[in-house]
Amino acid sequence: MRSFKVILIRNFVGMLFVILLIVFLLFNILTNNFISTEASRELNRSLSNIEGSTARFTLHPLGEPEVILLQMRQVGSLRQLMMNTDIIIISENNETVSLNNFLPEEEKSSEIIFLADYFIANRHLFEDGLMIRVSDAENTYYLTAYTATDEPVFSVLLYTDITSAVMFMRRINSTLRALLIVSGILSVLAAVLISSNVQKAILRLCNHAEVIGSGNFTEKVEGFDYREFNYLAQSMNNMSGMLNSYENNRKMFFQNVSHELRTPLMSIQGYAEGILTDVINKDEAAPVILSECVRMETLVQQLLYVSRMDSGLDVPNITSFDLKNMLYDSAERIKFLANKSGKEIVLDFPSREINMKSDEEKLQRAIDNILSNCIRHAETKVRVAYIEFCGNVKITIEDDGDGIRKEDLPHIFERFYKGVNGNSGLGLAICRDIIKKLGGSVTAENIYGNGENALATESAQHSPMGARFVVMIPVGGCGNTP
Repeated sequence: MRSFKVILIRNFVGMLFVILLIVFLLFNILTNNFISTEASRELNRSLSNIEGSTARFTLHPLGEPEVILLQMRQVGSLRQLMMNTDIIIISENNETVSLNNFLPEEEKSSEIIFLADYFIANRHLFEDGLMIRVSDAENTYYLTAYTATDEPVFSVLLYTDITSAVMFMRRINSTLRALLIVSGILSVLAAVLISSNVQKAILRLCNHAEVIGSGNFTEKVEGFDYREFNYLAQSMNNMSGMLNSYENNRKMFFQNVSHELRTPLMSIQGYAEGILTDVINKDEAAPVILSECVRMETLVQQLLYVSRMDSGLDVPNITSFDLKNMLYDSAERIKFLANKSGKEIVLDFPSREINMKSDEEKLQRAIDNILSNCIRHAETKVRVAYIEFCGNVKITIEDDGDGIRKEDLPHIFERFYKGVNGNSGLGLAICRDIIKKLGGSVTAENIYGNGENALATESAQHSPMGARFVVMIPVGGCGNTP
């Protein structure tokens, strides 16, 4: 398996090398193109001057040059642009004379001899007026030629010395090569440093992940040089906190489950043993055993439902239904419990029906749990009402009991939290989870005589006159309510 550090160094250095190589190549291409263009422009301009001249060159034997006025005028006109153009005249007998170097043959410069010899040896290359680049041991030239066909026959060889430009380009290339080497070394060092820091950060996070995996959720990791790693560390710390909370809830869950199951089991066991030893009459024990069995069955069903919701397998089944009919059905199911305790359920519904899209079964279970809770704590009655607004339905369920204790109010929807006269501590927790999954929200508050709710408990001078549960649910299916 390849190392992240090696990959980072290789890619970093490779990318920098490619960039510098591209710069090097572009510089040479552009510089050569510039030199070639300028030389071509200068030579073509000079060649045009010669071809357009109506004057005739008169050639005399070498050593007796007759420099006519036209020659001097042409020489002066050729030295105007960036690159200077010089002229060598070659007779049909291959004798040469330079307009800028009127010297005997033995004293002619080496460049004139070199260029004249090259032209004489490669005269056919210049037939189409091409510009040719030639070099000797020290210098580089661009040259072209014009051949006069009238008498006397002679050739004019025009050339420009680009040695200084070539030398400048070579110095720049040497500098670029040096920069390439230095940059390569620095990039390797930088890549090693960066990759080492990144590697250390990754190893720290890996070690922290192993610590979390071992069950230690209290240790935190922080203090990285890079922002992204700090973000990741913060996410891991948050995850560790959530896992710690989950672990604590799990332990509490099993403790509460054990306690909730132990109580009815001990009761059933005690009454069963009493029946076997004829200490307790079976007619007296049977109702208690049956009641405890029903309690255990209800608790087991709630536990299974909580487990199914936590596993993510309990996906909402969205259907269309009438909210009023659903609430009527819930009231009818809970009515026997209300009648048994001498209480009533008052339904305060508007005449207009509300067609909803949601999971009817789950929503009904949540309403049933709230109704059952309110019946247990009500003094005489429970009131159920609803209104529709802004694409949502607000379902209000109130009782006229003693209200919710101030210390219980923040925890009333927590699993296994039981207030006074509480049952299993799962009913309202299941209700909250269901409503949340359906895209809604549920809250609890106290009712006061002046209409204030639980938010005013700090300033209220009298006891609450009941509890109110408010369910907000979207009409058109699962979503976020305001």
